[in-house]
Amino acid sequence: MNIFREIISSCAEEIAAMRSGRFMPYHKISLAIAVIVTALFSVIFSHGSVFEGRISVIDLDGTSTSVNLITNVNASSYISVREVRRHPANVTKLTAHDRVLGVLLIPQDFAKSLQTGSPVHLRYYADYSNEAQNAEILENLNVIAAQYGAQVIMQESSAAHGISDQQASVLMQPLSVEVRRLFNPTFSSTNSTVSAFLIFFSALYLGITVLMIPGRLHVTGQWNRVILEGSPIGLMARIIPYAFFFTTAIMMLFAVLTCCGQMRFAGSAILFAIALFMCALAVGFIGLLYAWNTQDPGQGASFMILLIPPGFIVGGATMAVGVIPETAFLLSHFFPLVWVYHFQRDLVLRGIDLLGMLDLFGALFIYLALLGLIICVRFTRAKQKMLQPKPPLLADADMSKTA
Repeated sequence: MNIFREIISSCAEEIAAMRSGRFMPYHKISLAIAVIVTALFSVIFSHGSVFEGRISVIDLDGTSTSVNLITNVNASSYISVREVRRHPANVTKLTAHDRVLGVLLIPQDFAKSLQTGSPVHLRYYADYSNEAQNAEILENLNVIAAQYGAQVIMQESSAAHGISDQQASVLMQPLSVEVRRLFNPTFSSTNSTVSAFLIFFSALYLGITVLMIPGRLHVTGQWNRVILEGSPIGLMARIIPYAFFFTTAIMMLFAVLTCCGQMRFAGSAILFAIALFMCALAVGFIGLLYAWNTQDPGQGASFMILLIPPGFIVGGATMAVGVIPETAFLLSHFFPLVWVYHFQRDLVLRGIDLLGMLDLFGALFIYLALLGLIICVRFTRAKQKMLQPKPPLLADADMSKTA
């Protein structure tokens, strides 16, 4: 009987703690999170596969036959032609920053070869920095190529009196697509799953730690001193040690995986370290903003669900970036982990040089500057609020308590 009473008492205490306003109101958050996650991700991942997957086309033929082929490709529900180039281009630069999922190359003399009955091989350079994003594109490219090639051959053969043996064989498969798997041709899990989870779990502990900083300062009685005697720069500087250790740990493990674990590291390690450090600062800045009004570290840690996991889900770590609608893809850059995975794919796997990364680094700098500006505004308002004189009634009441 005593055990039963203890169980009831323990449950009642926890329910009281939830409703007290001093701790996480889990009775509300549990339902709210379930509803939000279901509604939000049902919209974002409504298709579950890549529709309108963006590709670039390099058309070295430039005839009406190649233009019609591009039109047919663009008409597919699974493929969207983002741009058409008439001259050779670097496919690595075209796929940088996840602009496109692959590049289709139409060779010279495409129309002439097809019309004379010679087999033609298109070439598709698939971005395999993420293994899940090119399946539908490859399948549809093969179907479109076979159907379009057969259509052209039939038109040519109907204009003539007969079909040669070579044309008859070509008619069965007149146009095919050769695939070149870029950046991870061996499907090494080190380049995808292992590195993705290494970054994710490292960021989890970074996020938990920085989210607890405001609560820790309140509990230890340092918050008022930090606000009244310090500056926003001093508050933001508290993130630097955590960003340093985060960057050092990941770089050390990436070095081990590169030497011993078949990881591809094609870019500059220095640039990637700088990018990691800046992204870690972004995690810290958003953590400070989330937990600004928390009174203890536990309250701050409760915001973790809004800081790190969303970036892992929509950052292209384990699923196709093309699944996400364009608007959601742009808005996803609010979460710092999305930036980390962008830099990992561009610098580590694609090997983009400094010149090709300037635009992404510039965007990240603007992102950090905006976060810093918001912290400065909140810091200034908090300081002004502390410096405001207390109302007379409250001041008298405090004096009477002291006496």
